[in-house]
Amino acid sequence: MADAWLYNYTDFGEGRDQSPRPVLRATVPVSAPGSRRSFSAIIDTGGPINLVSNAFIETATAAVPTDERLILRLGGRRFDAPVVTIAFALHPPVPSPAAPRLWTGLAAVIDPWPHEGTAVIFGQTGFLDQFTVTFGPQGFTVEDGSTFAARFSGAPGS
Repeated sequence: MADAWLYNYTDFGEGRDQSPRPVLRATVPVSAPGSRRSFSAIIDTGGPINLVSNAFIETATAAVPTDERLILRLGGRRFDAPVVTIAFALHPPVPSPAAPRLWTGLAAVIDPWPHEGTAVIFGQTGFLDQFTVTFGPQGFTVEDGSTFAARFSGAPGS
């Protein structure tokens, strides 16, 4: 991923009754490597770890269980979620000749899935430790994780 990939925000129709402005989510297309089925993934900067649905797991050829489980709260519910090591393919915005960016990370498996229209929620561990995400008023970019340190030498963690 040499260049920044620019994505648009997604409106899932949330909050229409509470606010005149739509709730916009930072979503990216993702799949399991080699799968023809693509899903929407929300980027959640406050999420501690990647979350995947059973629908996503069913398309993955190599989800390796760990001995770890996490207690997570999401959407007003409590989940006791098993953690797996799983491969992801981040797809560039359409149209693009660029190949998907492949990586392997940790993810907690959530069932039942709490967010209609998505199958993955990317969090701090497993996504934001791999990529630099820059949010703007009209959209957001995703770049290689080393971009932040290169852009801001002397920044925390660099």
